[in-house]
Amino acid sequence: MYAAPQTPDGRIVAVRPAANGDLSIDIAFPVDAALRSLIEGREAEVIFAARSRLARLGIDILPASPLAWDGDELGLSATVHATVKSYGVAPILATALLPGVRAGRLVFCPTDRRLDSEAIDRALLANELQLPAAYSIDADGRFRIRPDGWIYELAETLTPAMLKSIVTRTDGKDLLNRIQLRKAVDRIVLEPDDGVITSCAMFLHRHYVVLESEDSSLGRHLEAVCLDPVRTRGTNIFLEFANHGERRIVNPAVSAALYHAVPFEQEPRRWYGGADLKPAAPTPAAEPIADYERVVAVFDRLEASTEEERYSHRMVAFAADLPALMAGENPELVWRRPSDGDVPLIGKDLTPRAVQEAVDGADGRIYGTCVLNGVEPQQGGTVLLGYFPNLVEHTQICSAALAGKIKRIIFRRASYEHGCFLSARDHGRLADYEALGLEVFWCNDERRHVAAHVFRGLRGFFMEPHIVPRFKSSLIFAAYGSAKAISDEEVDKIQRLVHNLRDFFGADIAFMTGGGPGSMQQTTDIAQSLGSLVGASFIETVDQETNQTAEFYQTFQGRSRQARQRWFEVASFHLFFMGGVGTLEEVGLTLTDMKLGVIDLSPLVFFGRHEGGRYWLNLQAQFETMVAAGRAPEWLRDHVLVTDDPDSVSAFYKRTLELG
Repeated sequence: MYAAPQTPDGRIVAVRPAANGDLSIDIAFPVDAALRSLIEGREAEVIFAARSRLARLGIDILPASPLAWDGDELGLSATVHATVKSYGVAPILATALLPGVRAGRLVFCPTDRRLDSEAIDRALLANELQLPAAYSIDADGRFRIRPDGWIYELAETLTPAMLKSIVTRTDGKDLLNRIQLRKAVDRIVLEPDDGVITSCAMFLHRHYVVLESEDSSLGRHLEAVCLDPVRTRGTNIFLEFANHGERRIVNPAVSAALYHAVPFEQEPRRWYGGADLKPAAPTPAAEPIADYERVVAVFDRLEASTEEERYSHRMVAFAADLPALMAGENPELVWRRPSDGDVPLIGKDLTPRAVQEAVDGADGRIYGTCVLNGVEPQQGGTVLLGYFPNLVEHTQICSAALAGKIKRIIFRRASYEHGCFLSARDHGRLADYEALGLEVFWCNDERRHVAAHVFRGLRGFFMEPHIVPRFKSSLIFAAYGSAKAISDEEVDKIQRLVHNLRDFFGADIAFMTGGGPGSMQQTTDIAQSLGSLVGASFIETVDQETNQTAEFYQTFQGRSRQARQRWFEVASFHLFFMGGVGTLEEVGLTLTDMKLGVIDLSPLVFFGRHEGGRYWLNLQAQFETMVAAGRAPEWLRDHVLVTDDPDSVSAFYKRTLELG
């Protein structure tokens, strides 16, 4: 990924009452050796950037002391003030700003990576980034941003419990997204001694923006001042203003500077369940793990048996030394189910007592992952599995991960009954492995490769390891359509559309489809021919074969149709090509997600022509009817484009997003 050089979030270590109901806090920021080597002696180029969710609540954290080293940490004192009167945070602020709460991070802003006015202008002309339409650039390389015509209000009164959940819980931002609703306004009014939460649209691919937080005649921006690349892509780029003057401000604005980002390997945020239960530190996987022929040879050797191939004969092996295993040596512990006629615990057998007995090995139906009981803590080894883990195996794997016994799992088959398709429970287990710091690889015989499981936000996909950097940094478009092929004329139009999107948003774009044949495969071929990355979200159906050219992918069993849509959350934009009832279902799910705030509101394009007319024209008329009847949101009027003209789409994005 590309990002600003920065520390992890610093945590509050002390809280004291201050004047006027404010708080005084001390924050400690961990600094690793690599970052310390960059910033030591250059602390004047380090800024504090408050945590986004705090600023969105109108909570301003204003530094009140210079940075000071304390061992491997930097310390800072700050004053905390609630700025937005209507949010009602001030009286309950002390209930949530407690020791241990994450307050923000330190960002290194070296002057030699800052862009001057000419460099910013070149980057804009080359579409290396997109700024709000009303920007201006001064001779010193500062540019001014004005928010769009939106303000954000709370849908319900904020209680101490809600505030504490938003501030302290990992998923607290989900609660904030549900209760913080945006409202269209003709102008943004900032009253004296008050604050307002606004937003703009901006796309940063390989740069980061630092906003100025000094008082000015156009308001003071709160201390959430760093806008990262990749994360800063879309319409809800929050801006938070306060007015410390005695007169009203109309349409506040903020000045900013632009910096070149640096490529880096992002450290995942994980929950470990306690300081004494941290898993082994993650390390890069050994090179042979990407070699399908060598990995499948290991599985073939371990699975060699005279037993009939059955789910109950699932192979499990533990290897403390993965390179040695790849070199042909046997793992330390291997388990194959004896042919005793018993079957694993399934369905109604999965009572808590039965599962516990299986985990302990007290039940006659012993599971292969019981071999992990014999592994010493902090071994950091690898588990190889014939099938993706079931409930009992999952429980034992999680326990071993918490003890540091393992750091990696490699499985060969997704499902006994469903082939390459994973269940909704399996996706929950993959999320658990990510949270515990486990690397997951799939020795995928259908694709004849070894795929790493990589998360982007809350959703994980499989891909060959060399794809990971592009996957993490690409701007993703979701492309929906049917399994039925489209005409050559429509193919030519989609090719022009993809080409135009690359021109407008830059080369770092990717497309994600349902992974089936027909228009989905045609879109895949077009995007790949132009050098774009393509992904797929495969669903188990009787009328589709999965395409084999998607570079990142995920699979879902037939009963997981609704869950599958969650994986399209990684997309910033949604394109609906000609499709049938399946595509219509995806239209409804996408619109509902936007209406409920599950995903950000973004422009929607319905593309294609059929029998002389625009394919989706009747659907647009239905949208108009629904809005007129008060049964659909007003934004359906101006956030939907129904067209078959590829040259109109980029202009639609530019106008709707108010980009320069």
